[in-house]
Amino acid sequence: MSVAMLIDNPNGSKESYAALRQAMSVDGPIGGVLHLAGPGPDGGWRVIEIFDSVEDASGFLKERFQPALAEIGFEGTAPTPQFWPVEALLTGNSAPV
Repeated sequence: MSVAMLIDNPNGSKESYAALRQAMSVDGPIGGVLHLAGPGPDGGWRVIEIFDSVEDASGFLKERFQPALAEIGFEGTAPTPQFWPVEALLTGNSAPV
């Protein structure tokens, strides 16, 4: 079952987000299904990514995200990701997943 991952970084910014994506050399969805990013309602930066499984998401965090944080000089504790199962993924151009 697909899983959604939310990373809510109250200290994040559009610039740090762009630096992380560049360090990871990605230009599309990281999880392969869907990628959303933008400012949080109280500031900071939020990213939602859809992965095929929690294992895929965990592998991404360990193998790509954490090294990219170090590469851009991130200091402090990385935000804790939140996961939940995806029961439906609907878009204007596709059938439910």
